[in-house]
Amino acid sequence: MPAGVPMFVVQAVGWLVLSCILMSFIEHQVHRKLMHRKNFLSARRASFKRVFEAHALVHHRHYSEIFSDEPVALGEDEEIRLTVRKAPIKAAPFAAPIALISWEGAVTFVAVVVFHHWAWNKIHLEMHKPEQRVFSTWPVYRFLARYHCLHHRHVNKNFNVVFPLADYVLGTHVRVNEGDLAYLERSGLLREANEVFVGSNSGAMRSFRRRSKAVDVRCGDPAASAGPSDPWT
Repeated sequence: MPAGVPMFVVQAVGWLVLSCILMSFIEHQVHRKLMHRKNFLSARRASFKRVFEAHALVHHRHYSEIFSDEPVALGEDEEIRLTVRKAPIKAAPFAAPIALISWEGAVTFVAVVVFHHWAWNKIHLEMHKPEQRVFSTWPVYRFLARYHCLHHRHVNKNFNVVFPLADYVLGTHVRVNEGDLAYLERSGLLREANEVFVGSNSGAMRSFRRRSKAVDVRCGDPAASAGPSDPWT
C-alpha cells in the first residue's frame, strides 16, 4: 500500500474497480444472451420476449444501415433508455452476497449499477439521437460511439456499451478492418486517422492513414437508431 494512503481509500478504490469489472460482464451477458438470442426466459415470459423482439428485431433491423437520426421529443425515447430508478433493485441479487463480505462493497456495486444505467441513457441517446451534448466531443465518448457503431455492423460483437472490458476478455470485440474504418468515417465517427480504436487491425489503420493524407477525411452526417427496451425490467 502506498505510504500515507488510508486503508479505507484503498478499499474504496478496490471495490470501485471490482464493481466496474463485474458490471462489464453483466452488461455483456444481458446484451448477448437476453437481447440478441431467444432463450428459455423469452420463450416463457412476455417481458423477456418483448426485450428480445424490441432489440434484435426492431432496433437492429431499423439501424442495420444507419446509426443515428433526428433527435426525438421528450418522452419518445423510451426504447433507448434503461430505468434508472429500478437499478438498485436490479443490483440486489449481486449486492446481497457482496454484503456478506463487505457492506461498503455492496453499496459501491449498487452505486456503479445506478451510474451504468444513467450513463447508458446519456451516451446511447447521443449515439442514436445526437443533439451535440456537452460530452459529444470527449475522446472517451467518441471511442464508445465508434465501439457501439461497430456492434450495429457486426451484431455478434461489441456487446459492451458503457464498460467495454468483457468483450476483450471473452473475445467478442471487433477486429477493425478497412471496411469498418470506412463505415465509421461515413457515419461521422472517425474524423481523424489517429483517433484511438483498441483492437483495430494495424494494416487497416496504416491504409486508412495513407488515404487520409491524400484526401480530406470528410465527416458524414450521422444516421439512425431507436434504442433497446430495458433488458433489466
